[in-house]
Amino acid sequence: MKLLAYLVILTLCCSILPGLALADTDLAYDLGSRAATVGMDLLKFEPGDENILALTNAGHAQIKGETTERALSGITDVSGLRTGDGNLFQVNRPNWKPLWFYFFNKKTGLAAYMEIDASTNSIKGEERTALPADKVFSQISLMMVDLDTMLARPDDANATFTKKKFSGNEFSLIGLSNVWANGATYDFMNAAAFHDHLCPGVTSGYMIIKYVEKNLPITNTSETYIDIGSPNWCKEDAFQMIWDSTPGKNSEFVMALSADDEAALKAKYGTRPAGIIIRWNDAAKKGTGVALGFDFDKVNADTGVANWTGPSWAPKLVEDIGMMPLVDKTEDYITTLKEFPVDEANLTKLKTAGNNPYKVLGML
Repeated sequence: MKLLAYLVILTLCCSILPGLALADTDLAYDLGSRAATVGMDLLKFEPGDENILALTNAGHAQIKGETTERALSGITDVSGLRTGDGNLFQVNRPNWKPLWFYFFNKKTGLAAYMEIDASTNSIKGEERTALPADKVFSQISLMMVDLDTMLARPDDANATFTKKKFSGNEFSLIGLSNVWANGATYDFMNAAAFHDHLCPGVTSGYMIIKYVEKNLPITNTSETYIDIGSPNWCKEDAFQMIWDSTPGKNSEFVMALSADDEAALKAKYGTRPAGIIIRWNDAAKKGTGVALGFDFDKVNADTGVANWTGPSWAPKLVEDIGMMPLVDKTEDYITTLKEFPVDEANLTKLKTAGNNPYKVLGML
């Protein structure tokens, strides 16, 4: 009876106060569905087109103190693109950044970008729905982002970057688009989106993950990977996303390595040091560690950017794409510099701030 009475009251309220339309209380959904409509019009695609990728910071961005994850449902309902289908990804951004939407067609190489006009947030319901797209979005861009085409038309590509056609998100969105078009896996895309862009550092982290999982596999539920990130670079974000190795769980410890120590290790072992990974068994309180090296010189040579003379915006993007076929050739670029047993005492030494882990291991 109480439930029935509540439903009657709710129905009466909705009929008495028609201004409380869903469009007013679901701003993020409206914006996501509107962005999808504009993207479909600009890129000329039908719902569920397998050639389309959607990227957005919805869910991370906030509007008037409210989160915006409902925009994802708006995108999906209109465009048919879904996180579960691997064609809709949330790109990590601070919550104070403007809400934006991006759609890419790998068949044509074109991408459409929209950023919300802040004034839209105060407009209610049907009035907001009736606004033309250029009033809802402060920026709408349609640009060629296929990397091969951009390199062939450097003047057009230069304008994309210098005029900030994607509001400063150019490198991030173009890199993610092109690796997705080249068959990047879901976990790889997720790691890059968490990092907020793709760069050779994230890809090196993904390669290290594959190398370690092959050579030092997890064998039971008591085991986990601990990252001693020294030197640290973008690889650490891949470890957090894929291994759940995070500082808060005491499984990631980041320590700077001086240029002199890094140079000494490279001179001794012939490759750049890439940190230390420990497979730790929490039940047995012991594990196995490996100090790794990553040969970026060989990567640069093999991807053709070692002596780059082209556009200044291009070498990392070229390297990003060039590294995609290398992710399954980890032994060509990653070396185990030292393998060693780990107990609680030396684990404490390796992860303690102020200690140089390579000195703890006798490598320096």
